[in-house]
Amino acid sequence: MLEQQNNTWQLSWASAQQIIALDSHGQHYNYERWYHSVQQCYQHILQQDGDSVLLYQPDGLQFSIWLVALAIAGKHIVLSADGQPATLALAAQHCDWQAGQTFSGAANPATAQAELQLQLSKQCRLSFFTSGSSGAPKLISKSLSQLLCEVQTLQQQFGAVLQQVTLVAGTVSLQHIYGLLFRLLWPLCNNRPFYPEQLSYLEQWQALLQQHKVVFVASPAHLARFDDITKLAPLADRISAIFSSGGPLADVVPPRYQQALGLLPTEVFGSTETGGIAFRQRQHSNSPWQAFNGVQLASDERGALVLQSPHLPDNGCYQTQDKVQLLSDNSFMLQGRLDRIVKLEEKRLSLPELEQFCQHSELVSAAAALILQQPKVQLALVVVLSAAGQAVLQTQGKLALNQLLRQHLLQRFERVLLPKRFRYLTALPYNAQGKLPRALLEALF
Repeated sequence: MLEQQNNTWQLSWASAQQIIALDSHGQHYNYERWYHSVQQCYQHILQQDGDSVLLYQPDGLQFSIWLVALAIAGKHIVLSADGQPATLALAAQHCDWQAGQTFSGAANPATAQAELQLQLSKQCRLSFFTSGSSGAPKLISKSLSQLLCEVQTLQQQFGAVLQQVTLVAGTVSLQHIYGLLFRLLWPLCNNRPFYPEQLSYLEQWQALLQQHKVVFVASPAHLARFDDITKLAPLADRISAIFSSGGPLADVVPPRYQQALGLLPTEVFGSTETGGIAFRQRQHSNSPWQAFNGVQLASDERGALVLQSPHLPDNGCYQTQDKVQLLSDNSFMLQGRLDRIVKLEEKRLSLPELEQFCQHSELVSAAAALILQQPKVQLALVVVLSAAGQAVLQTQGKLALNQLLRQHLLQRFERVLLPKRFRYLTALPYNAQGKLPRALLEALF
Protein backbone atom coordinates (compact mmCIF):
# COMPACT_ATOMS: atom_id res chain seq x y z
CA MET A 1 0.00 0.00 0.00
CA LEU A 2 1.02 3.63 -0.54
CA GLU A 3 1.58 6.05 2.34
CA GLN A 4 3.05 9.55 2.27
CA GLN A 5 5.68 10.40 4.89
CA ASN A 6 7.85 13.46 5.52
CA ASN A 7 10.60 12.87 2.95
CA THR A 8 9.50 9.66 1.28
CA TRP A 9 6.60 7.70 -0.12
CA GLN A 10 6.35 4.30 1.55
CA LEU A 11 5.24 1.22 -0.35
CA SER A 12 4.35 -1.78 1.80
CA TRP A 13 3.18 -5.36 1.29
CA ALA A 14 1.50 -7.82 3.65
CA SER A 15 3.45 -10.84 2.45
CA ALA A 16 6.70 -11.60 0.66
CA GLN A 17 4.77 -14.15 -1.43
CA GLN A 18 2.32 -11.58 -2.77
CA ILE A 19 2.22 -11.57 -6.57
CA ILE A 20 3.66 -8.43 -8.19
CA ALA A 21 3.42 -9.46 -11.84
CA LEU A 22 2.30 -12.27 -14.09
CA ASP A 23 4.18 -12.91 -17.33
CA SER A 24 2.90 -14.16 -20.69
CA HIS A 25 3.88 -17.75 -19.80
CA GLY A 26 1.69 -17.71 -16.69
CA GLN A 27 4.69 -17.45 -14.35
CA HIS A 28 4.19 -15.48 -11.14
CA TYR A 29 6.80 -12.95 -10.00
CA ASN A 30 6.28 -12.57 -6.26
CA TYR A 31 7.24 -9.62 -4.10
CA GLU A 32 10.29 -11.35 -2.57
CA ARG A 33 11.91 -12.03 -5.93
CA TRP A 34 10.96 -8.58 -7.24
CA TYR A 35 12.35 -6.95 -4.05
CA HIS A 36 15.74 -8.62 -4.52
CA SER A 37 15.81 -7.50 -8.15
CA VAL A 38 15.11 -3.92 -7.04
CA GLN A 39 17.90 -4.13 -4.45
CA GLN A 40 20.39 -5.44 -7.05
CA CYS A 41 19.40 -2.62 -9.39
CA TYR A 42 19.67 -0.03 -6.60
CA GLN A 43 23.23 -1.13 -5.76
CA HIS A 44 24.13 -0.85 -9.45
CA ILE A 45 22.68 2.69 -9.57
CA LEU A 46 24.78 3.78 -6.59
CA GLN A 47 27.92 2.92 -8.56
CA GLN A 48 27.02 5.23 -11.50
CA ASP A 49 27.93 8.90 -11.83
CA GLY A 50 25.21 11.41 -12.61
CA ASP A 51 21.63 11.97 -11.52
CA SER A 52 19.73 12.04 -14.85
CA VAL A 53 19.06 8.55 -16.19
CA LEU A 54 17.57 7.52 -19.53
CA LEU A 55 15.06 4.70 -19.03
CA TYR A 56 13.77 2.72 -21.98
CA GLN A 57 12.98 -0.88 -21.15
CA PRO A 58 10.50 -2.80 -23.35
CA ASP A 59 10.30 -5.59 -20.75
CA GLY A 60 7.60 -4.31 -18.39
CA LEU A 61 8.93 -6.27 -15.41
CA GLN A 62 12.47 -4.92 -15.81
CA PHE A 63 10.97 -1.46 -16.36
CA SER A 64 9.24 -1.69 -12.96
CA ILE A 65 12.46 -2.79 -11.26
CA TRP A 66 14.48 0.07 -12.74
CA LEU A 67 11.79 2.66 -12.08
CA VAL A 68 11.41 1.79 -8.40
CA ALA A 69 15.17 1.48 -7.81
CA LEU A 70 15.78 4.87 -9.43
CA ALA A 71 12.96 6.35 -7.33
CA ILE A 72 14.52 4.98 -4.14
CA ALA A 73 17.79 6.64 -5.19
CA GLY A 74 16.02 9.96 -5.87
CA LYS A 75 17.20 10.15 -9.48
CA HIS A 76 15.82 12.17 -12.41
CA ILE A 77 14.25 9.57 -14.72
CA VAL A 78 13.94 10.50 -18.40
CA LEU A 79 11.51 8.22 -20.23
CA SER A 80 12.12 7.79 -23.95
CA ALA A 81 8.83 7.65 -25.87
CA ASP A 82 10.00 4.57 -27.79
CA GLY A 83 13.10 2.57 -28.64
CA GLN A 84 13.86 4.02 -32.08
CA PRO A 85 17.54 5.09 -32.40
CA ALA A 86 16.70 8.75 -33.14
CA THR A 87 14.26 8.90 -30.20
CA LEU A 88 16.81 7.42 -27.83
CA ALA A 89 19.48 9.81 -29.10
CA LEU A 90 17.18 12.77 -28.47
CA ALA A 91 16.41 11.60 -24.93
CA ALA A 92 20.09 10.85 -24.21
CA GLN A 93 20.93 14.54 -24.68
CA HIS A 94 19.17 15.19 -21.37
CA CYS A 95 20.83 12.33 -19.44
CA ASP A 96 24.09 11.38 -17.75
CA TRP A 97 23.73 7.67 -18.41
CA GLN A 98 21.27 5.05 -19.66
CA ALA A 99 19.66 2.17 -17.76
CA GLY A 100 20.66 -1.05 -19.44
CA GLN A 101 21.14 -4.40 -17.79
CA THR A 102 18.48 -6.73 -16.41
CA PHE A 103 18.20 -8.19 -12.90
CA SER A 104 17.14 -11.73 -12.09
CA GLY A 105 16.03 -11.39 -8.48
CA ALA A 106 18.32 -14.05 -7.00
CA ALA A 107 18.52 -13.42 -3.25
CA ASN A 108 21.81 -12.47 -1.60
CA PRO A 109 22.38 -14.87 1.33
CA ALA A 110 23.29 -11.89 3.50
CA THR A 111 19.93 -10.25 2.78
CA ALA A 112 17.76 -13.29 2.13
CA GLN A 113 14.84 -11.87 4.10
CA ALA A 114 12.82 -9.41 2.00
CA GLU A 115 11.80 -6.20 3.70
CA LEU A 116 8.09 -5.56 3.24
CA GLN A 117 8.56 -1.82 2.85
CA LEU A 118 10.27 0.39 0.27
CA GLN A 119 10.96 4.11 0.66
CA LEU A 120 10.69 6.18 -2.55
CA SER A 121 12.45 9.54 -2.43
CA LYS A 122 10.40 12.72 -2.88
CA GLN A 123 13.45 14.11 -4.69
CA CYS A 124 12.71 11.80 -7.64
CA ARG A 125 11.53 13.47 -10.87
CA LEU A 126 10.30 11.94 -14.12
CA SER A 127 10.45 13.56 -17.55
CA PHE A 128 8.26 12.52 -20.47
CA PHE A 129 8.55 13.31 -24.16
CA THR A 130 5.21 14.35 -25.59
CA SER A 131 4.31 15.72 -28.99
CA GLY A 132 0.51 15.97 -28.71
CA SER A 133 -0.76 16.75 -32.20
CA SER A 134 2.12 18.98 -33.27
CA GLY A 135 4.74 16.29 -33.90
CA ALA A 136 7.49 18.39 -32.24
CA PRO A 137 8.71 16.50 -29.13
CA LYS A 138 8.97 18.47 -25.91
CA LEU A 139 10.19 17.38 -22.50
CA ILE A 140 7.74 17.69 -19.60
CA SER A 141 9.02 17.05 -16.06
CA LYS A 142 6.93 16.03 -13.08
CA SER A 143 7.81 15.10 -9.54
CA LEU A 144 7.22 11.55 -8.37
CA SER A 145 4.93 13.07 -5.74
CA GLN A 146 2.64 14.47 -8.45
CA LEU A 147 2.29 11.02 -10.00
CA LEU A 148 1.69 9.27 -6.70
CA CYS A 149 -0.93 11.84 -5.71
CA GLU A 150 -2.67 10.94 -8.95
CA VAL A 151 -2.42 7.25 -8.06
CA GLN A 152 -4.22 8.04 -4.81
CA THR A 153 -6.92 9.85 -6.81
CA LEU A 154 -7.39 6.82 -9.08
CA GLN A 155 -7.75 4.54 -6.10
CA GLN A 156 -10.29 6.84 -4.43
CA GLN A 157 -12.29 7.19 -7.64
CA PHE A 158 -12.24 3.64 -9.00
CA GLY A 159 -10.68 1.31 -6.41
CA ALA A 160 -13.97 0.24 -4.85
CA VAL A 161 -15.13 -1.48 -8.05
CA LEU A 162 -11.92 -3.50 -8.46
CA GLN A 163 -11.14 -6.68 -6.58
CA GLN A 164 -7.72 -6.89 -4.93
CA VAL A 165 -6.64 -9.81 -7.10
CA THR A 166 -7.66 -8.14 -10.37
CA LEU A 167 -4.88 -8.29 -12.97
CA VAL A 168 -4.12 -4.96 -14.67
CA ALA A 169 -3.18 -5.25 -18.36
CA GLY A 170 -3.13 -2.87 -21.28
CA THR A 171 -2.34 -1.88 -24.84
CA VAL A 172 -0.50 1.37 -23.94
CA SER A 173 3.21 1.80 -23.28
CA LEU A 174 4.63 2.14 -19.78
CA GLN A 175 6.90 4.87 -21.19
CA HIS A 176 3.85 7.14 -21.55
CA ILE A 177 2.27 8.82 -18.51
CA TYR A 178 -1.14 7.16 -18.99
CA GLY A 179 0.36 3.68 -19.25
CA LEU A 180 2.79 4.35 -16.39
CA LEU A 181 0.02 5.51 -14.05
CA PHE A 182 -2.70 3.00 -14.90
CA ARG A 183 -0.72 -0.11 -15.88
CA LEU A 184 2.08 0.04 -13.31
CA LEU A 185 1.97 2.61 -10.51
CA TRP A 186 -1.71 2.19 -9.60
CA PRO A 187 -1.59 -1.62 -9.26
CA LEU A 188 1.87 -1.57 -7.66
CA CYS A 189 0.83 0.98 -5.01
CA ASN A 190 -2.37 -0.90 -4.19
CA ASN A 191 -1.04 -4.46 -4.19
CA ARG A 192 -2.67 -5.66 -7.39
CA PRO A 193 -0.71 -7.73 -9.92
CA PHE A 194 0.17 -6.14 -13.26
CA TYR A 195 0.75 -7.79 -16.62
CA PRO A 196 4.15 -6.62 -17.96
CA GLU A 197 3.61 -7.41 -21.65
CA GLN A 198 1.97 -4.71 -23.78
CA LEU A 199 -1.10 -6.20 -25.48
CA SER A 200 -1.91 -5.72 -29.15
CA TYR A 201 -4.54 -8.30 -30.11
CA LEU A 202 -8.01 -9.23 -28.95
CA GLU A 203 -6.86 -12.85 -28.68
CA GLN A 204 -4.42 -11.80 -25.92
CA TRP A 205 -7.31 -10.29 -23.95
CA GLN A 206 -9.25 -13.50 -24.48
CA ALA A 207 -6.42 -15.68 -23.18
CA LEU A 208 -6.00 -13.58 -20.03
CA LEU A 209 -9.72 -13.59 -19.27
CA GLN A 210 -9.80 -17.38 -19.34
CA GLN A 211 -7.53 -17.38 -16.29
CA HIS A 212 -8.01 -14.03 -14.50
CA LYS A 213 -10.31 -11.17 -13.65
CA VAL A 214 -8.80 -8.25 -15.60
CA VAL A 215 -8.75 -4.46 -15.83
CA PHE A 216 -7.92 -3.32 -19.38
CA VAL A 217 -6.03 -0.06 -19.97
CA ALA A 218 -6.35 0.86 -23.64
CA SER A 219 -6.10 3.64 -26.19
CA PRO A 220 -9.07 4.85 -28.25
CA ALA A 221 -7.38 3.50 -31.37
CA HIS A 222 -7.22 -0.04 -29.95
CA LEU A 223 -10.78 0.00 -28.64
CA ALA A 224 -12.04 1.16 -32.04
CA ARG A 225 -9.98 -1.49 -33.82
CA PHE A 226 -11.50 -4.40 -31.87
CA ASP A 227 -14.68 -4.60 -33.96
CA ASP A 228 -15.05 -8.30 -33.06
CA ILE A 229 -15.36 -7.54 -29.35
CA THR A 230 -18.34 -9.93 -29.16
CA LYS A 231 -15.76 -12.75 -28.93
CA LEU A 232 -15.25 -11.68 -25.30
CA ALA A 233 -18.96 -11.81 -24.43
CA PRO A 234 -18.79 -15.28 -22.77
CA LEU A 235 -16.05 -13.91 -20.45
CA ALA A 236 -17.61 -10.50 -19.81
CA ASP A 237 -18.06 -11.14 -16.08
CA ARG A 238 -14.26 -11.35 -15.75
CA ILE A 239 -13.73 -7.77 -17.00
CA SER A 240 -13.62 -5.41 -14.00
CA ALA A 241 -13.21 -2.21 -16.00
CA ILE A 242 -11.98 -0.81 -19.33
CA PHE A 243 -10.13 2.50 -19.35
CA SER A 244 -9.39 4.67 -22.38
CA SER A 245 -7.30 7.83 -22.66
CA GLY A 246 -5.35 9.81 -25.25
CA GLY A 247 -8.35 11.18 -27.15
CA PRO A 248 -12.13 10.86 -27.27
CA LEU A 249 -13.67 7.57 -28.32
CA ALA A 250 -15.60 7.64 -31.57
CA ASP A 251 -19.33 7.78 -30.85
CA VAL A 252 -19.93 4.28 -32.22
CA VAL A 253 -17.46 2.60 -29.84
CA PRO A 254 -19.04 2.83 -26.34
CA PRO A 255 -22.43 1.37 -27.43
CA ARG A 256 -20.60 -1.51 -29.12
CA TYR A 257 -18.90 -2.43 -25.82
CA GLN A 258 -22.12 -1.94 -23.85
CA GLN A 259 -23.98 -4.28 -26.19
CA ALA A 260 -21.26 -6.94 -26.32
CA LEU A 261 -20.01 -6.90 -22.72
CA GLY A 262 -22.61 -5.02 -20.70
CA LEU A 263 -19.81 -2.59 -19.79
CA LEU A 264 -19.02 0.95 -20.94
CA PRO A 265 -15.36 2.03 -21.22
CA THR A 266 -14.32 4.75 -18.77
CA GLU A 267 -12.79 7.61 -20.76
CA VAL A 268 -10.13 9.67 -18.98
CA PHE A 269 -9.44 13.27 -20.02
CA GLY A 270 -6.11 14.91 -19.24
CA SER A 271 -2.59 15.46 -20.52
CA THR A 272 1.01 14.87 -19.57
CA GLU A 273 1.18 18.44 -18.27
CA THR A 274 -2.02 18.36 -16.20
CA GLY A 275 -2.39 14.73 -15.23
CA GLY A 276 -5.93 13.38 -15.07
CA ILE A 277 -8.64 16.05 -15.14
CA ALA A 278 -11.96 14.23 -15.59
CA PHE A 279 -13.65 11.00 -16.64
CA ARG A 280 -16.92 9.76 -18.07
CA GLN A 281 -18.83 6.65 -19.16
CA ARG A 282 -21.24 7.38 -21.98
CA GLN A 283 -23.30 5.97 -24.78
CA HIS A 284 -23.80 9.33 -26.51
CA SER A 285 -21.45 12.12 -27.59
CA ASN A 286 -23.22 14.74 -25.48
CA SER A 287 -22.38 13.15 -22.12
CA PRO A 288 -20.56 15.51 -19.70
CA TRP A 289 -17.15 14.98 -18.12
CA GLN A 290 -16.92 14.58 -14.33
CA ALA A 291 -13.87 16.12 -12.61
CA PHE A 292 -11.67 13.87 -10.47
CA ASN A 293 -11.80 14.37 -6.72
CA GLY A 294 -9.78 17.43 -5.78
CA VAL A 295 -9.79 18.99 -9.27
CA GLN A 296 -11.42 22.44 -9.32
CA LEU A 297 -12.79 23.85 -12.58
CA ALA A 298 -13.18 27.35 -14.00
CA SER A 299 -13.15 28.97 -17.45
CA ASP A 300 -11.78 32.24 -18.82
CA GLU A 301 -13.37 34.80 -21.15
CA ARG A 302 -12.67 32.59 -24.18
CA GLY A 303 -14.35 29.59 -22.57
CA ALA A 304 -10.96 27.89 -22.04
CA LEU A 305 -10.76 25.44 -19.16
CA VAL A 306 -8.74 26.60 -16.13
CA LEU A 307 -8.10 24.05 -13.42
CA GLN A 308 -6.58 23.72 -9.99
CA SER A 309 -5.42 20.21 -9.23
CA PRO A 310 -3.41 18.13 -6.75
CA HIS A 311 -1.75 16.60 -9.84
CA LEU A 312 -0.05 19.95 -10.57
CA PRO A 313 3.02 21.35 -8.77
CA ASP A 314 2.01 22.80 -5.39
CA ASN A 315 -1.67 22.15 -6.17
CA GLY A 316 -1.36 25.01 -8.67
CA CYS A 317 -3.52 26.43 -11.47
CA TYR A 318 -3.19 25.56 -15.16
CA GLN A 319 -4.60 27.32 -18.21
CA THR A 320 -5.59 24.83 -20.94
CA GLN A 321 -6.47 25.36 -24.58
CA ASP A 322 -9.60 23.24 -24.25
CA LYS A 323 -12.87 25.06 -24.84
CA VAL A 324 -15.55 23.95 -22.38
CA GLN A 325 -19.07 24.66 -21.20
CA LEU A 326 -19.15 24.41 -17.41
CA LEU A 327 -22.29 22.66 -16.17
CA SER A 328 -21.52 22.73 -12.45
CA ASP A 329 -18.57 23.01 -10.08
CA ASN A 330 -17.32 19.60 -11.17
CA SER A 331 -18.72 18.79 -14.63
CA PHE A 332 -18.40 20.20 -18.13
CA MET A 333 -18.96 19.64 -21.82
CA LEU A 334 -15.82 19.57 -23.96
CA GLN A 335 -16.10 21.70 -27.11
CA GLY A 336 -12.74 21.19 -28.82
CA ARG A 337 -9.32 22.78 -28.79
CA LEU A 338 -8.97 26.55 -29.05
CA ASP A 339 -5.57 26.07 -30.69
CA ARG A 340 -7.31 24.18 -33.51
CA ILE A 341 -9.38 27.17 -34.60
CA VAL A 342 -8.00 28.41 -37.93
CA LYS A 343 -8.74 31.15 -40.46
CA LEU A 344 -9.55 30.47 -44.11
CA GLU A 345 -10.52 33.33 -46.42
CA GLU A 346 -10.68 35.48 -43.25
CA LYS A 347 -13.31 33.19 -41.78
CA ARG A 348 -12.83 31.25 -38.53
CA LEU A 349 -13.16 27.48 -38.62
CA SER A 350 -13.06 25.03 -35.73
CA LEU A 351 -11.33 21.89 -37.00
CA PRO A 352 -12.86 19.71 -34.20
CA GLU A 353 -16.34 20.96 -35.14
CA LEU A 354 -15.76 20.11 -38.78
CA GLU A 355 -14.50 16.63 -37.83
CA GLN A 356 -17.49 16.01 -35.60
CA PHE A 357 -20.01 17.17 -38.20
CA CYS A 358 -18.30 15.05 -40.85
CA GLN A 359 -18.79 12.00 -38.62
CA HIS A 360 -22.55 12.63 -38.65
CA SER A 361 -22.54 11.38 -42.25
CA GLU A 362 -23.50 7.74 -42.68
CA LEU A 363 -20.49 7.43 -44.99
CA VAL A 364 -17.93 8.25 -42.25
CA SER A 365 -16.62 6.42 -39.17
CA ALA A 366 -13.86 8.87 -38.19
CA ALA A 367 -12.24 12.03 -39.53
CA ALA A 368 -9.22 14.26 -38.94
CA ALA A 369 -8.84 17.75 -40.42
CA LEU A 370 -5.65 19.74 -40.88
CA ILE A 371 -4.34 22.79 -42.67
CA LEU A 372 -1.65 22.09 -45.27
CA GLN A 373 0.90 24.85 -45.85
CA GLN A 374 2.51 23.46 -49.03
CA PRO A 375 2.24 23.92 -51.97
CA LYS A 376 -0.39 26.40 -50.74
CA VAL A 377 -2.61 26.83 -47.72
CA GLN A 378 -5.46 24.30 -48.01
CA LEU A 379 -7.87 22.48 -45.75
CA ALA A 380 -7.42 18.71 -45.93
CA LEU A 381 -9.53 15.92 -44.52
CA VAL A 382 -8.48 12.37 -43.62
CA VAL A 383 -11.47 10.03 -43.45
CA VAL A 384 -12.10 6.50 -42.25
CA LEU A 385 -15.13 5.29 -44.18
CA SER A 386 -18.07 3.30 -42.87
CA ALA A 387 -19.26 0.23 -44.79
CA ALA A 388 -21.64 2.52 -46.69
CA GLY A 389 -18.78 4.87 -47.54
CA GLN A 390 -16.59 2.00 -48.71
CA ALA A 391 -19.39 0.87 -51.01
CA VAL A 392 -19.65 4.36 -52.55
CA LEU A 393 -15.88 4.53 -53.03
CA GLN A 394 -15.82 1.16 -54.78
CA THR A 395 -18.83 1.73 -57.02
CA GLN A 396 -18.68 5.47 -57.76
CA GLY A 397 -15.04 6.41 -57.18
CA LYS A 398 -13.15 8.97 -55.13
CA LEU A 399 -14.32 12.13 -56.94
CA ALA A 400 -17.97 11.24 -56.40
CA LEU A 401 -17.30 10.46 -52.75
CA ASN A 402 -15.44 13.76 -52.28
CA GLN A 403 -18.47 15.58 -53.67
CA LEU A 404 -20.92 13.72 -51.41
CA LEU A 405 -18.89 14.65 -48.33
CA ARG A 406 -18.69 18.30 -49.46
CA GLN A 407 -22.47 18.33 -49.89
CA HIS A 408 -22.88 16.97 -46.38
CA LEU A 409 -20.54 19.60 -44.92
CA LEU A 410 -22.36 22.38 -46.81
CA GLN A 411 -25.28 21.83 -44.44
CA ARG A 412 -23.14 23.44 -41.74
CA PHE A 413 -20.17 25.25 -43.33
CA GLU A 414 -19.78 27.87 -46.05
CA ARG A 415 -18.29 26.73 -49.34
CA VAL A 416 -14.98 28.54 -48.71
CA LEU A 417 -14.53 26.41 -45.59
CA LEU A 418 -14.88 23.05 -47.32
CA PRO A 419 -11.88 20.67 -47.61
CA LYS A 420 -9.93 20.86 -50.85
CA ARG A 421 -8.07 17.56 -50.44
CA PHE A 422 -9.21 14.17 -49.15
CA ARG A 423 -7.53 10.93 -48.12
CA TYR A 424 -9.38 7.71 -47.30
CA LEU A 425 -7.87 5.23 -44.83
CA THR A 426 -8.92 2.04 -43.04
CA ALA A 427 -7.80 3.62 -39.72
CA LEU A 428 -6.44 6.95 -38.54
CA PRO A 429 -2.64 6.85 -37.95
CA TYR A 430 -2.62 7.04 -34.14
CA ASN A 431 0.76 6.57 -32.48
CA ALA A 432 1.48 4.33 -29.47
CA GLN A 433 0.23 7.05 -27.10
CA GLY A 434 -3.14 7.31 -28.81
CA LYS A 435 -2.28 10.66 -30.44
CA LEU A 436 -2.59 11.78 -34.06
CA PRO A 437 0.76 13.44 -34.77
CA ARG A 438 0.44 16.18 -37.36
CA ALA A 439 3.51 14.91 -39.18
CA LEU A 440 1.81 11.55 -39.88
CA LEU A 441 -1.28 13.29 -41.27
CA GLU A 442 0.78 15.67 -43.42
CA ALA A 443 2.75 12.74 -44.82
CA LEU A 444 -0.49 11.36 -46.32
CA PHE A 445 -0.55 14.36 -48.68
